[in-house]
Amino acid sequence: MPGLTIIFANLLVLKMLIDHPMKQLLILLSWGVISFPQWLQSEKHNTSGQIKTSNESAVLHKMEERIQGDFIGNGRRGYAAAVKIAERQGNPVEGGTADQYEIRFSDSRIKSIMVGCCKVRLINEGDLNHDKADEISVFQAPMNGCTYSMTTYSYKNGSWNKVVATFLIPTGCEMIRDQDLQQRVFLEKGTIYYYVSDPNRSGKLIKKKAMIRKT
Repeated sequence: MPGLTIIFANLLVLKMLIDHPMKQLLILLSWGVISFPQWLQSEKHNTSGQIKTSNESAVLHKMEERIQGDFIGNGRRGYAAAVKIAERQGNPVEGGTADQYEIRFSDSRIKSIMVGCCKVRLINEGDLNHDKADEISVFQAPMNGCTYSMTTYSYKNGSWNKVVATFLIPTGCEMIRDQDLQQRVFLEKGTIYYYVSDPNRSGKLIKKKAMIRKT
């Protein structure tokens, strides 16, 4: 009998997801029937902010990194996650294709950020531009070598905009601590700054002012 009860419960959950996928998603998350990582690996976020079910995504989509934050300034915290959407095929240097990533959000109203190759780490920068929303930095590995890139985004009027243009961070193939990445972009007296490495002075950090384009 307990086995029949479990089967019946699973069938009921399946029917709920088929009939009302978005309405029941929050219920299932709150019940603990599924977790955010499970949902993220089995559902595909597209750039329109809708959710599309895909059997292939359960295999290909792998969450590599996630952070929490209020990314649209509505007072509610959610998740941002770096998701691998395509596996490497062959050697990219010899005509193959590299791993592909995008940043997805637990709030379906937030568009994904396509970041391409390669592996990603995410940093919640807090509210840098006084719009009540947290900005997000993407620290990304190169296809080859040890010089990483970093870009900071802000969500405004339904789209992502760069508030700090992409800059390079030489790592010497050493791991950079989270707290060091957190200090690369910062707010000082109402102005956004970031640190770049001076290649002529053994990696000494130089403070630069972010040039924000009006949107």
